[in-house]
Amino acid sequence: MISSYGHCLKRPVYVISENLLKEHVICREDLEYMKITKGNNNRCGIFLYYDRQGMVDEYVMYLLNSLRPFLKKLLVVVNGDINDDAQAKFNSVADEVLMKENEGFDVGGYRAGIFHIGLDKLAEYDETILFNYTFFGPLYPFSEMFEKMDDIDLDFWGITRHYKVSPDPYGVNRYGYMPEHLQSHFMALRSDFVKSSDYIDFITNLKNPTSYIESICEYETIFAKHFEDLGYKWDTYVDSSDYEGYNFSPVMFSIKDMIETKRCPIIKRRSFFTDYHDFLLNTCGESSVDAYDYMKENLDYDLDMIWDNLLRLENMTEISKAMHLNYMLPHDAKYISSIDEKVCVFIYAESTKHADRYVKYINAIPDDVVLYIAGTKEALSEISSLQTAHEYKTCLITDNTYQKAYREMYAVKNEYDIVAMLVMSDVEISQPYSDYDSWQYRDWENLLGTESIIYNIIATFRDNNKLGMLVPPVPHHGVLFEKQAYGYQGRYEEVEAYVNEHAPGISCKITEPPQAPFGGSFFIRSAALAPCDENADRDVYLMSYIYMVQKNGYYSGVCYNNYYAALETTNYDYMMRELNKVVFEKYGPNYHKVVVDNIENDHIIRYPHIVSMREKTKVVIVSILRKVIPMKIYTKARNKYMKLRGWE
Repeated sequence: MISSYGHCLKRPVYVISENLLKEHVICREDLEYMKITKGNNNRCGIFLYYDRQGMVDEYVMYLLNSLRPFLKKLLVVVNGDINDDAQAKFNSVADEVLMKENEGFDVGGYRAGIFHIGLDKLAEYDETILFNYTFFGPLYPFSEMFEKMDDIDLDFWGITRHYKVSPDPYGVNRYGYMPEHLQSHFMALRSDFVKSSDYIDFITNLKNPTSYIESICEYETIFAKHFEDLGYKWDTYVDSSDYEGYNFSPVMFSIKDMIETKRCPIIKRRSFFTDYHDFLLNTCGESSVDAYDYMKENLDYDLDMIWDNLLRLENMTEISKAMHLNYMLPHDAKYISSIDEKVCVFIYAESTKHADRYVKYINAIPDDVVLYIAGTKEALSEISSLQTAHEYKTCLITDNTYQKAYREMYAVKNEYDIVAMLVMSDVEISQPYSDYDSWQYRDWENLLGTESIIYNIIATFRDNNKLGMLVPPVPHHGVLFEKQAYGYQGRYEEVEAYVNEHAPGISCKITEPPQAPFGGSFFIRSAALAPCDENADRDVYLMSYIYMVQKNGYYSGVCYNNYYAALETTNYDYMMRELNKVVFEKYGPNYHKVVVDNIENDHIIRYPHIVSMREKTKVVIVSILRKVIPMKIYTKARNKYMKLRGWE
């Protein structure tokens, strides 16, 4: 027998009896047809859970409550600690909650649950369901899944599968490749399989992994093949054979089609924040956002459950990339005909040297939108001389700083649903002034370019209730390309410290720079506004801003006037292609991620075709020069060139 000393103690100790392998043990050739009686809920569920903040979100409770009718017993195994509220939530739905050290990954959690209940006891259930917290669902009723799978003769099954990858991407798999396998987020084991000597031997001798790679290579990826080779039968609920050869993990990269045409009842959490190179290795990046849009338009699943969990735990930049939180808004057509929300635009006149340039933006503001202009006495006087068509209220500030203007805006936030902050910046900082002047163009065109843009921004907030802030695109032209550095203007440590103090628990990564309102201009839902901090450094405050919006339960996006988006597309395409010319010659053409790794590791691979073409071109040029330039001059120039290159 397997037993646990200390019922549901925080640190259970397991004892495996030698008699276990002699009791209730059968071999594969002795198994009968392994089907489940229709309508039978004689199943045991073992749910593995981990949360770095010790909390339980609504999506978890929805999952457990939806699966509970199909389970006679539910054991929740927690890796690590949870707070009292989370404990109470689990107690409301589970028969037992087992706490353990945060070690062993999902494998260790599953084994802890199995040994806590005991293999002999598990064998009394028709099925044992091993599942975890790494997916959202059900998107469709679980009854559909069990009705189908109950009638199929199998030893074990899951919802989704991963196809064979050769060679093994981790380099440690026992087979030399990654076999086709069940994905371990949901596995159902039939009773006779649990009683088999093969499974008992496997699960009792399996060591808890000490790394993610061990967990993948010593359990998840080898489980199905190991038992298939012993004669056991397995399958998946979702028939993903249509996608084999297209990608290795359909639940990640064909998920919209799987949800729509295969009625896949789950979507992975990682779909919304995984490393973007995974998307670019397999797609052009469309998979997750297409699935989300389909769910939004066609399913009843509460998408706020997804956002509440992601915004609490994951990095905003990673979410933004996976979900493409870029809004291309028409500059000459309106999504809505009227503005029902209370909206104000707050302009900070930091500099009025070129105030006349902003008149067209002020005049584009709809009459239904309240306008405030903040500035010093001199700045407000200059503004008053402009021929503006929109009435406005003034806010006098004695110190000409962004924080003082922000304080005035923050003071009226409760009167409005949506607030905009625009800055008339001093562009004469360093020459050429055109770099900073274009930055102003970038901010204002994308936020106040036309009346239609403003209407469409409001419509975007209306249609996306978790959208907290829209910012103009980050500038990357001229000297600003250098200023941005790796995305934090060389001040990551200061930003990290500020976020840890003012938005504790929010993920801030040096490798994932924010789409921040670097110039201080943005549209924001008033409920998402961060408090005024007059003592904060302006740049650090603004680079930290999206994290504070996230702490308030909202995500941020980038707003593009579609006219400006055409310019931006050209800019990014040109910059990428120019870099590629140099990178490919030195590091060779390959997948983007491979090229990046080659650069990072200084793994130089000269591309022979490019090099040979370059050499041929040089030969032709030299030949022409020798014909048209007198030999004496040519020789003198050649010698100087060689000396400069250090070849003499």
